[in-house]
Amino acid sequence: MVRQRFGYLREITRPALTPFLGISLDTQDKVPNVTQSQNLLVKYVPYFLDGLPRHHRFKLNFHPDFNWWSPFFWEGFSQQSRYTYRLTDLDNLEAVWSRFNSNARRNIKKAEKQLELDFDGDVSTLYDLFSMTMENQNKKPGYPAELLKKLVAESLRRESGKVIIARAPDGEPHCALFIVWHNNECYYLVGGTHPVLRKSGAMMLSMWGAIQYAANHAAVFDFEGSMQPGIDKFLRNFGGIPVAYSQITRSHKLF
Repeated sequence: MVRQRFGYLREITRPALTPFLGISLDTQDKVPNVTQSQNLLVKYVPYFLDGLPRHHRFKLNFHPDFNWWSPFFWEGFSQQSRYTYRLTDLDNLEAVWSRFNSNARRNIKKAEKQLELDFDGDVSTLYDLFSMTMENQNKKPGYPAELLKKLVAESLRRESGKVIIARAPDGEPHCALFIVWHNNECYYLVGGTHPVLRKSGAMMLSMWGAIQYAANHAAVFDFEGSMQPGIDKFLRNFGGIPVAYSQITRSHKLF
C-alpha cells in the first residue's frame, strides 16, 4: 500500500489490520535446499524493488518465515527484529492451558462464573469497544469502522473469521475481539475492553475462547505481538513462544 504523508511524501507500508506483508516466492517450496532458495531471493529481490511505485519510505513487517534479509541489506535497507507470540500446538489444548501463567488461569476461571462468550458477535460492538480502548489510552483508532465492517463481512463470507464477545448475563458487552485464519495460521487482529469493566477478566476469557475456537481451523495461533510493554506483558500470560520477524525499512532523507 502507498500512503501519502504530509501531503507529498509517499510511504510504502502495510494496510491496517494486515500483520505481515513482504516478498514471497511461490517456487521456494519447490526448491530442494536452502541455498537454492537463497539464490532465488538474490536474483528476484532487485526485480521486486524495481517494480515498486515511486516512494520516499519503505516500511514493511515480513512474515516470521522470512528469515534471511541480506538481499535487502545489499540494496541499502535496514532491519529491526520485532516479536510476536505464537502457540504452535493447538491440537493439544490441555498443554496450551498448562502453559498459561497462574494469573491468567485464575482470571479466566473467575470470568467463566460471571460472563458468557458470544461466538456470533457483531462488528459494531467490536468497534465500539476498540474505540473505547483507544480513547482510554488517549489515542484514535487507526482505521474507520467501515474498513473493519468490510473485513469482518468478507471473513465471515469465506468462513475464515470470527467476532467473539464476552457478555454479562444481561447482555452487556465487557470485551470483544476478532480473529482470522488462513493457511493453517490464526491471527488475533482486533480487541477492545470496556474501560470501566476491565477487571472482570473478560479479555483473558475471550482470548482463551478464541484459542479454543481457532484449534478447529488452524495449527498455530498468532497473538500479533506488540513492542509496547503493557501489551507485551498481557500477551506473555498465555505462554506463547516469542517469534522474531523482520521490520525492513529504507527512507529518503526527508523522512
